[in-house]
Amino acid sequence: MPELPEVETTKRGIEPYLHNQSITKILVRQKSLRIPFNDNLKKHITHVKIKNIKRRAKYIVIDFANEYSMVIHLGMTGNLRASRQKKFLKHDHIIFYLESGNSLIFNDVRRFGLVQIYKTKGSFYLLDNNGPDPFEKKADVDYFYNRIKNSSASIKSILLNHKIISGIGNIYASEILFSTNISPLRMGRDISHTDCKKILQQSKIILNKAIKAGGTTLNDYFNAESKPGYFKIQLNVYGKEGEKCPSCESKISKITQSNRSTYFCKESQN
Repeated sequence: MPELPEVETTKRGIEPYLHNQSITKILVRQKSLRIPFNDNLKKHITHVKIKNIKRRAKYIVIDFANEYSMVIHLGMTGNLRASRQKKFLKHDHIIFYLESGNSLIFNDVRRFGLVQIYKTKGSFYLLDNNGPDPFEKKADVDYFYNRIKNSSASIKSILLNHKIISGIGNIYASEILFSTNISPLRMGRDISHTDCKKILQQSKIILNKAIKAGGTTLNDYFNAESKPGYFKIQLNVYGKEGEKCPSCESKISKITQSNRSTYFCKESQN
């Protein structure tokens, strides 16, 4: 699933193509996504200038000059690309034709993504359910510590809980905990204020590195120019079960937490 770095990379990739543009036509080839595309509202965003493109957690939000917005979530296998092509791929579900002659294309093999139009001031409930991501001012040490200090959930599960902190995702949670020498098995109530500071600091460092590398491609993720992300070559523990730990002589272990794979070093993380 595309996580914060992949979504941020996609947002940055499409931004130059959307800047000061308007959508002239929307072709819906498949609206049965996780939440069906609200086709009846597309008239509100055609022939209207795009005012802003931003990322909120794992969502891309496009604001229009008439106080309407469109939110896009890439789901498990979704991607956005900008192109002038006239023939489309099998899973190109929604095509946004731009006045420049380019098109913004939403492709999603498994159709777990979503594209929804809504009134900007009315907000969108899936966006509202997200806590701050590590780059937001609200996600400071005191906020994070107070949210988890009484929790019996594992710190790995907490990092995947988008209501507490959003955008990290499974791959980066393992990498962040390895970089802080914190075991993914420790409960939230056992994480100190100092630990919280380390986690937030490393979250920003690792997510920024992933963004600069264009995200992480394991299976399906490609950026706005249909290129894979290269952060995979920088991963320390994720997907490296049985390999030597970069910090010691032990081997990387793999366990399952909340039906998700966790990779860590039993010796260097405690």
